[in-house]
Amino acid sequence: MSQLLTQPYVRSSRLMIIFTVLLMASSSALAQKTDTLAPATNQIAVTGTSIQAVAGTRTSASDNVTSETTGKMDKNASGPKADIKKPDAKDINSGDVDEKPDARKTSDAERMDALEKALREQNERIEKMDRIIADQQKTIQQLSGRSTDVSTARQPQSAASAVPRSDTTENPITGNGQTQTIDDRLKKVEGDVLKIGPIRFSGDFRLRFDGIFRKSDPTPPAGFSALSLVQNVRARYRFRLNMDTDISDKFSFHAQLATGPANNPLTNDQDFTSTVERQTFSLNEAWIDYHPNKSIDLQGGHLQEVFADNSRFLFDDDVRFNGFNEKYVMRFKNAPGGFTSIDFRAGQYIFSSPNVAVVTAGSPLATAGAIVGSIGRSSNLFHQGMLVNHQINKKFTQQFGADLQIYRNPNQIQLASTAAGVVLIVYPGLGITLSGPLGGTGNPTTTPGGAIYSARSFEIARLTYKLNYSGFKWGDHDYPVTFNLQGARNVGIGGPARDAMLAALQIGKITKHGDMAFLYIFSRKDGNSMISQLTDDDLGTNSGVNIRTHHFRFDYGVSKKISLQSLFYIQKEINSSGDFPNFFVPLNAFTPRQFRMQEQIVFTF
Repeated sequence: MSQLLTQPYVRSSRLMIIFTVLLMASSSALAQKTDTLAPATNQIAVTGTSIQAVAGTRTSASDNVTSETTGKMDKNASGPKADIKKPDAKDINSGDVDEKPDARKTSDAERMDALEKALREQNERIEKMDRIIADQQKTIQQLSGRSTDVSTARQPQSAASAVPRSDTTENPITGNGQTQTIDDRLKKVEGDVLKIGPIRFSGDFRLRFDGIFRKSDPTPPAGFSALSLVQNVRARYRFRLNMDTDISDKFSFHAQLATGPANNPLTNDQDFTSTVERQTFSLNEAWIDYHPNKSIDLQGGHLQEVFADNSRFLFDDDVRFNGFNEKYVMRFKNAPGGFTSIDFRAGQYIFSSPNVAVVTAGSPLATAGAIVGSIGRSSNLFHQGMLVNHQINKKFTQQFGADLQIYRNPNQIQLASTAAGVVLIVYPGLGITLSGPLGGTGNPTTTPGGAIYSARSFEIARLTYKLNYSGFKWGDHDYPVTFNLQGARNVGIGGPARDAMLAALQIGKITKHGDMAFLYIFSRKDGNSMISQLTDDDLGTNSGVNIRTHHFRFDYGVSKKISLQSLFYIQKEINSSGDFPNFFVPLNAFTPRQFRMQEQIVFTF
């Protein structure tokens, strides 16, 4: 009889233990899913509140389910098995145990039904929480830029994007981009915030102290004039505002307004002068960009040179051209031999449109070498070449490049730097009268201050090499390393003074507070190697060519978008007038060494 009464209790106890273990496992799984949501809330702060709310709801649901099921067993029990008591002989003999097996079986069935119902309710709650979690995770992916249905904004060529352009004050020779962080992936969201209608705005503002120092030379060589003291210390500022919009998936538009004097295309700096008169704010860039696919990029308007690299070698960073750019990128899927892509580039630019039917003897074009009686032709630049990108390993990449510049009627550029030529070449296009001719001279001419270059043509071939190293860490700061070597020759002439070179080493990059960057450049540009009015006017102060210059620079990151910069230049001229036939330069080899110092703070937005 005792065994008969005990067996139903044993079977019932075993069943209760099994269901209770299943219930505990389900609650544990639910808690683990809740914990997995916490890192997402830390990573994407903007959705933290909603994620925490969901996590709280899930935890509450789990607690409710557990309390509903275990409460039916014994609210005061210390564990799931506490209410399953095995009867002893004393209980049986004393009559404490129900002696009706059928009634006990009915009670066990009711408990099993209650447990099954509770488990079904718990599963329903879990499924509901899973759906909420999936929706929240999708929202997180969309905000972090990882959603597959969000197309990334296409970036045009280097320096042709909505990011504020800056001259060599920002990363002059940096290499390939680093791995993106969460901040980079959130740029799309930040860009949407900066939109006013369909237009995205960005820009930069720079405050600069600029000092140029050169001692006088009262006793120059015979036949040359004495040189006066140069001590030009001034405060300057630059403000640039970029506007970008996507017209369609294949067309985009970019424009930039900038400060700067109208008669100096080599700078956007505005001096602290002119008493309290308002400063000009004029169109500096405007182009349309057509990109039918990832490989082709076509531009037309007032734009950057197609090979502009911010290195201070071929072109000044502030100079812009009227014309067209084309770029085709051939990408290699499997990177054979480490070669990842080849960029083919070309540019066609228009410097002048004289609108002269017949060149007369008194025409400024005649003084620039045009044949009397001929049609006044325009001045142009045709630039074409290629860049080959190669990955050595995970830390090193390199780039090889070759290009050729061919100038047509280049003397008109020099003509615009004379009092007679600026009226013909520059005034009609601007519709205003400038205070003087365009600056930036430095090339040798056939006569002192004349309009004809000593070099009969400019066909400049260039080779470039860049080595990028991912760098090292110092504390929590990264220091990538970039080495750049460039060489150029004016192959359009066979005479002297036709070569140029630049070597640069940069360590570090400004991305956040406390970052530092160091740069050293040595450059030599012979008088006939390139056109002074287009090349950098900091490496070559008062003369863009016929110089050799040492340049040192240090950058310190105040924050991600604010940096302090110190720049120092030591410049010395190479040749003197008369060293070669028909060779007259504005600054001669005996000119005292010139020093230039710039201290500046740059804000970007």
